[in-house]
Amino acid sequence: MRAEAVPADASTLIYLAKADAFAEIEHCVPVIAVPPAVWREAVVDGERIGAPEVPRIVAAPVLRQVELTLAEQSIAESIATEHRLGQGESEVLALGLDVGRAIVDEGRASRVATTLGLVPVSTLFLPILGHRAGMLRVAEAIDLLRRLAVVTSASADAVFAIEESLK
Repeated sequence: MRAEAVPADASTLIYLAKADAFAEIEHCVPVIAVPPAVWREAVVDGERIGAPEVPRIVAAPVLRQVELTLAEQSIAESIATEHRLGQGESEVLALGLDVGRAIVDEGRASRVATTLGLVPVSTLFLPILGHRAGMLRVAEAIDLLRRLAVVTSASADAVFAIEESLK
């Protein structure tokens, strides 16, 4: 199961929960891998501050908490140090090396992913993956995109461009 899982950062989990989009996301990626630092940031820290999206994250069947191997921990530490990334993003990128991609929304993490040979996937692009896989019709993908756009505060230009690629 781990080989098919795509790792995602805490922002992605929070956006998906705020958009109430976990059911549709199962049609976009089979499993989202959640490393320890991301779980701490999205769930443990979220519970501490009373974030309303935490119960949706905890209940999402598409999410799988994963532990890093010693080698992956070492890679994550190296990424964090060399590229000045947070622990969560570094763990996501270390896990992404096995699958060739990672779901990240922070600009620096996306640039580092590319440097590492990974395909960085924005949360906003998940509806495209679902549509291309034949799992979401155009209307469903656009609806999901628009819900995600609201919670991510995406620019109208970005949303329009993504919508055009879905049509």
